[in-house]
Amino acid sequence: MKDTIYLIDGSAYLHRAYHAIRGLATSKGKPTNATFGFTRILLKLIKEKSPQYAAVFFDVKGPTFRHELYEDYKANRPPMPDDMAIQIPDIKRVIKALGIPIIEKQGFEADDLIGTYARLGEDAGFQPVMVTGDKDFMQLITEASVVWDPMKDVIIDTKAVRDKHGISPDQVVELMGLCGDSSDNVPGVPGVGPKTAEKLLAEFSTMESLYDNLEKLKSKKALYAKLKDNRDQAFLSRELVTIDTMVKVDKPVKEFNLPPFDKAALAELFRELEFKRLYQEYAESTPKPAKTYHAVTDTAGVKKLVKTLEQAEIFAVDTETTSKHPMQADLVGLSFSFKPHEAWYIPVGHDDPGIGGQPDRKEVLSLIKPLLENPNVKKVGQNIKYDYIVLKKCGIAIEGIAFDTMIASHLLNPGRRGHSLDRIAMDLLGHKTISFTDVAGKGKNQKTFNRIDIDKAVDYACEDADITLLIHDILAEQIRKKGLEDLLHQVELPLIPVLARMEMNGILVDKAKLSALSKRFKDEMTGIEAEIYEMAGENFNINSSQQLGVILFEKLALPVQKKTKKKTGYSTDVEVLTKLAEDHPLPEKILRYRSLGKLKSTYSDALQEMIHPETRRIHTSFNQSITATGRLSSSDPNLQNIPVRTDEGKMIRETFVPEQGQLLISADYSQIELRILAHCADDEILIQAFKEGKDIHSRTAAEVFQVFPDFVTEDLRRQAKAINFGIVYGMSAFGLAKQLGISRKMAQTYIDHYFARYRGVKRYIEGTIEKAGESCEVTTLLGRIRSLPDMKSGRPMVRKLAERAAVNTPIQGSAADLIKLAMIKMDQALEEKNMASRMILSVHDEILFETPEEEADELMALAREVMEGVFDLKVPLKVDIGLGKNWAEAH
Repeated sequence: MKDTIYLIDGSAYLHRAYHAIRGLATSKGKPTNATFGFTRILLKLIKEKSPQYAAVFFDVKGPTFRHELYEDYKANRPPMPDDMAIQIPDIKRVIKALGIPIIEKQGFEADDLIGTYARLGEDAGFQPVMVTGDKDFMQLITEASVVWDPMKDVIIDTKAVRDKHGISPDQVVELMGLCGDSSDNVPGVPGVGPKTAEKLLAEFSTMESLYDNLEKLKSKKALYAKLKDNRDQAFLSRELVTIDTMVKVDKPVKEFNLPPFDKAALAELFRELEFKRLYQEYAESTPKPAKTYHAVTDTAGVKKLVKTLEQAEIFAVDTETTSKHPMQADLVGLSFSFKPHEAWYIPVGHDDPGIGGQPDRKEVLSLIKPLLENPNVKKVGQNIKYDYIVLKKCGIAIEGIAFDTMIASHLLNPGRRGHSLDRIAMDLLGHKTISFTDVAGKGKNQKTFNRIDIDKAVDYACEDADITLLIHDILAEQIRKKGLEDLLHQVELPLIPVLARMEMNGILVDKAKLSALSKRFKDEMTGIEAEIYEMAGENFNINSSQQLGVILFEKLALPVQKKTKKKTGYSTDVEVLTKLAEDHPLPEKILRYRSLGKLKSTYSDALQEMIHPETRRIHTSFNQSITATGRLSSSDPNLQNIPVRTDEGKMIRETFVPEQGQLLISADYSQIELRILAHCADDEILIQAFKEGKDIHSRTAAEVFQVFPDFVTEDLRRQAKAINFGIVYGMSAFGLAKQLGISRKMAQTYIDHYFARYRGVKRYIEGTIEKAGESCEVTTLLGRIRSLPDMKSGRPMVRKLAERAAVNTPIQGSAADLIKLAMIKMDQALEEKNMASRMILSVHDEILFETPEEEADELMALAREVMEGVFDLKVPLKVDIGLGKNWAEAH
């Protein structure tokens, strides 16, 4: 039996993996990761085929012999995307870690190298399998050589070629010579498609025979003329698509023999690349030390445990509940650990008498309460804000929070996606934690935690506490070494109970108003739908990009702006429709229809479903470990993305209301990022303007547009505002030009004028980029660190993105830190003054309060005093305060 040799088309699968993952990334808002997609293809090959012989082939940048034949060969292909190009080294690292040879040669494509090695493989007695999805390889198929597309899991052999095209593999180049190949800009014969070409080859077999007998086609005048007029082009096209199987190569086929790969090294690479599941799959779990997990099921045991924990230097605590959302969760049990590899679990919420013994719930909580509320006994948790809320609902307010492993992990690695306990445990301990599905099952058969067998519950719950304590010891040392202790202990940890109380407070919404707003949006959408159909001249699915593309670009013949990413249809994204709206009313109607649909589904409909049945309020979750800059985010629901400046956004905010007899008060930092920029840049003009209370945008307009202050119009101020914030966000001349609707040259002139006047800002930007280029990290005023490894990237576009982050992270991150400090100090001030007012929401630079009407004046004065005095800058901090009967009025 012949040995199989797998010849993998790396260049083709690099692009396929990139676009497949890019599509997923775009739909789910995740970064594109072609390395992961390509790795999956390789692992599929290894798992399903167990290859003994294999190699991966890549194109090499630069012209090939085909470019000498035809200058426009592949001329329509865009350059490789930067976010794909920078991943090639990592892809090759994965290939090498798997022990697979990489073959590439200057002046030749991967196709030619695969064709050559397929021939050499056959000569050496192998059965070559060409691993690719590229149709060009059908020409290389023989009785011995086949094509396998692992993404479709299809084998293509001689029979498959005949069944699909009615021709033999050696006729594929004839077919492509006649049809051409648009993806490679191979012209072929214009007007001759695959079906026509297949019929011609069925009759004449080859292009030589076809042209020798061309007179037989004279009766088909149009076809005859096309073929006759494009004879040379057809033969040139055939030469361009013919894969060279005679490339001079150095490595013998037998050297493609694969050695066993180093599983540990591969796992380590997967860990570095943050391929969590692959790391868990390939990592050799470190030998698990003996562990002792206890179930505490009687009152005496609880008392003994509490007494022991009171003497502990620090202990980990974790709750087990019935829901991931703390405001909907019921407490089922508590786990504790104060020394490595030992933990205790107290079931307090079982309602099934058949599941083990259990102590009395009320008695357990009464025994645990003094321990958890003792500020002198240190506690550590993983996302301990969740536990705080769950226990607070049970009448226990945790004090003495000394560490949160999730927050510490984020401070150390703010750019990482996700800081779950299992991920941190795998990274730091090489340990795969027990998953919830391991103990509760999956799908509709999944049990709630209070229905899980007690032995499984003990292992699962105790492990969480045990692992939390173990990784605390590691992370605490890393925090100390990175100089992040002050930020952790003075900002992030004190913020936890503040956010927990805000989440529990929630915000009241007027459900009737939301319902009416949904109806209003729906009625307007129905009216717009009728207008769209009238303009289009027919009914169609407005939400179908494909159908809309046909209407816009085929029926109405509007100019095509761009194709979809797969080049299979017309793009109808916002950018395209906005451009088309300049020439036709239909695209504008589509944009309005889509906008209303999104507002309806995301807010007016969804918010009604999120009203808590008992509190009648919405309880968003505030996240401290999501953004790279340290800004808070909110989820379930996200209340930070409600439009601010549109009428519809105002209508949505009008549905957020206070309780009867109370008011909403908004305290919003005014231009805090520009003030921090003035401070960091030590720019004299900016500092002077802020100290004098000048309108900074009008001042910038006068400086940049070189006009007297009295002549600054609203339009000039608007443009200056875009420049001010554009500088903070690292906007290029191209981006500014696009935003203001001006030429790129004019935008660059504005930026040059800005830097000519604000020289301190220019020095700050240049100095920050230079320093970050050396250290590959930046810090905020309070010491928050962001790593920027791409500062040393060899790809200019990638490096530019890192430079923008280097400039704006200290500004945005410092603003985030100051707002967090303001929330902590406001919480303390409200408690000290024993006020009934409470914080209920934080959105970017704004804090929203709910206050009794009689406390309104006092609260506004207090908010201004505390927030404006939260940190000493070289310029004054300023807070804009508003109040009203709803959020829109207050803001």
